[in-house]
Amino acid sequence: MNKVTSKMPRIQQKYEDLSKCLKCGKCLSVCPIYAETKYEQAAPRGRVALIEQAYKGNIDLSEVFRKRLSFCLNCKACVDACPSGVRGDDLILLARAELVDRGKITYIERFIFRFLLKRGRLLPPVAKWATFMGTLANKILPEKNPLTLFLPFPDGWKERIYPKIAKKTVMDTYPEVVKVKNPKMRVGYFVGCGTNMVYPNIADALIKVLTHNDIEVVIPHDQICCGTSIYNSGDFESGIKHAQKNLEVFDKLDIDCIVVACASGGLTLKKEYPELLKAGKFKVPVYDISEFLVDHIDLKKDFKDSHYYPQDAPHPQDATYKLTYHDPCHLNRGQGIKDQPRKLLKLLPNVKFFEMEEADRCCGGGGSFNLKYYPTSKKIMEHKLKNIKKIDVDTLVSGCPGCMMRFEETFLQENIPMKVKHPIEILCDAYGL
Repeated sequence: MNKVTSKMPRIQQKYEDLSKCLKCGKCLSVCPIYAETKYEQAAPRGRVALIEQAYKGNIDLSEVFRKRLSFCLNCKACVDACPSGVRGDDLILLARAELVDRGKITYIERFIFRFLLKRGRLLPPVAKWATFMGTLANKILPEKNPLTLFLPFPDGWKERIYPKIAKKTVMDTYPEVVKVKNPKMRVGYFVGCGTNMVYPNIADALIKVLTHNDIEVVIPHDQICCGTSIYNSGDFESGIKHAQKNLEVFDKLDIDCIVVACASGGLTLKKEYPELLKAGKFKVPVYDISEFLVDHIDLKKDFKDSHYYPQDAPHPQDATYKLTYHDPCHLNRGQGIKDQPRKLLKLLPNVKFFEMEEADRCCGGGGSFNLKYYPTSKKIMEHKLKNIKKIDVDTLVSGCPGCMMRFEETFLQENIPMKVKHPIEILCDAYGL
């Protein structure tokens, strides 16, 4: 190995991708960040060029370099558009890992990734405290005050609406095995942090739907965070430890497969553990819940035609769901799952489905991107709002808790009376469960 490659061994894994980039600019037309900034170094082509120059030793791994690489949603639109098949997403994550390997990690990231997420039981109470303090600060503090100097994510802090942390987590609610009388299958359920703390209703619906279809559900309580936010920020070593723990937990179970109701979690378990982190592969297949229900079982269709419409719906007289679907980046482009959620929704009675324009355009969430770069995230979301307002729906459906949080926050800010649901919740209602 020569002097240049020895400086960035992680990038060496993807050196061919650096050399394949034609600098043609096709990625510019699909990058949601470039659409808002028109800044070349904020575009996929620009970031790949920066990584290439750093790899060759022409520029330093400076703070400016770190910020340029941080300014990415990992939406994977550039990967889909690239005629040469350059994996710009992987290159950026590997370059972030090079930075963390050199100690370039913030104190708050170090605390969250290496302490808080490692000890899963601490996460819910800390999250409750953080959201309470954030909400309180928004109410009582003026927008311009010296305390904002101490905030880890100061941009747009006064506008933020924090998610409500559930009183009881999924782990505290359900036993490790939810049994059925004559099980056709036995599946492991990877819950994920967003569902466990913010949307236990998704877990309720998933468990009810699976047991209604005679499928036994195993929920190991020693599973931990999948690690998406950890390795996406460059802390590969901590991400690998999370992967190894979850692999150990699920591989010892007597199950036929693993199901996930989180786009990013599913991508992580399916692809990132074995391919990016090189941590290993689960012994059984991993499926997104919509993929599992549509492609891998004979789904019961004993729907309750006139009784499942939710009581809190804005138009109960219509006795129907008028809904649209937002494609999460990590479900659509990350896992190639686009048709299954739509097939599931269109299968149900009393559902009017409206396809919005650019349904697969990123919502601007991007995990911690929304926290770090709130103004840009808000601009990206404006495109989604324009397309949603063009159709007459009362419910937006998405298979990603992260996207759901982003939409719920936006709808509250904009006073839009629209519900946000996961596909499994709609199916659960249709069964009358």
